[in-house]
Amino acid sequence: MRGFNKIFAVIVLSALAQAVQAIPFTFEARSLSMGGVAVATANLATAAWANPAMLTNQPVEDDWSLLIGLGAFIRDDDDLASDIEDYQDADERREEAGDAGDILGEARATLEMRQILGGIESKVIAPEATALVAMGVSFESFSMAVSVRSDVIAGGSVTNISCPLLQPGCDRDELLSDEFNILNLEGVLATEFGVSFAKDFQLWNRKVSIGIKPKIVELDAFTYQESIRTVDADSDLLDKDDDETDLGTFETIDLGLAYDVSDSVRLGLSLRNLLTDEFDLGDQTLVMDTEARFGVAYHNDFMVAAIDFDLIENEPLLANESFEGLKTQNVAIGAEFNAIKYLKLRVGVSQNVASGISDNAKHPSYTAGVGIWLGFNLDIAAVISDHSAGVFLQTGFQF
Repeated sequence: MRGFNKIFAVIVLSALAQAVQAIPFTFEARSLSMGGVAVATANLATAAWANPAMLTNQPVEDDWSLLIGLGAFIRDDDDLASDIEDYQDADERREEAGDAGDILGEARATLEMRQILGGIESKVIAPEATALVAMGVSFESFSMAVSVRSDVIAGGSVTNISCPLLQPGCDRDELLSDEFNILNLEGVLATEFGVSFAKDFQLWNRKVSIGIKPKIVELDAFTYQESIRTVDADSDLLDKDDDETDLGTFETIDLGLAYDVSDSVRLGLSLRNLLTDEFDLGDQTLVMDTEARFGVAYHNDFMVAAIDFDLIENEPLLANESFEGLKTQNVAIGAEFNAIKYLKLRVGVSQNVASGISDNAKHPSYTAGVGIWLGFNLDIAAVISDHSAGVFLQTGFQF
């Protein structure tokens, strides 16, 4: 994780600026701090993204909510960020040795740069950023929510790698040329506008809720390339209008179901993007596909505990085949504890069980967070594993 200090600033913070990275199934502070569970635990404030049927499942005293949130997350399963930082450190030592006339030191640093490049091919770094706002209202006969959410999903890999020194005909100047060893960042900005509706009824003396969310998604693709020798937090990633492509919009529908097995156990099912679409990116295709997640939750006055599971593998939204290793099929476990009246403590863990991903991508991610009532809600969440990190902050009101 050491390399995040530079690369995180370059690609995640720049992505946040462009938003004001399949799309995360649900990405807001309460869900994130509970490992990602939400399908059977979402409330009036968060159900618009997790499961529209859960709009009908909130404390009876809450019939209006407003939520505003912002977060960022980065996956670096192959330690690409550390490789880039190590490469830049070696290049700095090479320059210092050259200025001092230290030929041996210069050669050692150059060799280290080539060794790093020897293992950097096919490694991927994946930043995401989310900004969202939603307003939910519960009426006597139904509930509804209006929501807006922008997700920046990006993937970065190093391309056009300079030739090995011992390769016949290799031009040693390639190593120091800004035309080689390029950080290629590709991403999609997806802005979603949705209106959710939910209604509950009795089936075999048990509560059943059905929710639907018609939505419009506007898509923009962007690319950025720069040599790994020079990329840093001062790089002008934001002034890249020529590298942005308006892909247009598509209309689709999310569907949600919730069933109270007992007074304490609830089942949830969320189906997203029932209507699919494809977008031509020249020699590649971007596919907005259907996603499905099932959840089980137990709740009482003191706690909520839940398990969520993706029923199908979610392919990366990014069209580049280099990012195939970014597909997901997550299993998440999380809990929320009512510590005191105005404080909630949350913990969780999630694991990617998709096929064909690297061993590092299968490592579990651990999450934690707090929810505080200060006359308004303040929710803070953090997630960390050996190869990923993220934070989310949101605020709002519920009455």
